[in-house]
Amino acid sequence: MSDDVLSMASLYAAEQDRLRRRLIGRGLSAQQAADAVQELFLRLLRAPRTDVRDTSAYLSRAADSIAIDHWRREQRASRLFEAEPPDASTVADPAPTAEGRLVESDRLRDLDGALASLPPRCREVLLLHKFEELSYAEIALRLGISRNTVMVHLANAMSLLRKHMREKIHPDAN
Repeated sequence: MSDDVLSMASLYAAEQDRLRRRLIGRGLSAQQAADAVQELFLRLLRAPRTDVRDTSAYLSRAADSIAIDHWRREQRASRLFEAEPPDASTVADPAPTAEGRLVESDRLRDLDGALASLPPRCREVLLLHKFEELSYAEIALRLGISRNTVMVHLANAMSLLRKHMREKIHPDAN
């Protein structure tokens, strides 16, 4: 075994009872405290050695943080059961109304029309960026064009879409 493993094992042996008692004193059950002590040592093992100057203080502070997190979870859980259920007549139906579905259908049809009216390369760049979530560099590589050209196509696509949608909303504004 390495010296680090031996020193961690001896630190665990020396500190586990103190930390477990500390956590029990802060409201955790014996089992929760034992689990939390193991979690504390896992955190310590994962922490870069340069980040921990005083191991005992680090473990105490981490134990306090776990106790606070536990208390907050308990408070949230207790509030969930204290609240009265809402009156069914005051809860809005999450399903869209018939009018809402029609409006959304019209908007989707308008958007489809706007996308179809884009020049092919602008549409391709826009779809790769917005729907496939590719970066400018990835699009440039895939299409064999420069990043700047990707940005120009994307800017043109967005400008044309805005113009098309404005015309749909305000057809007399031209």
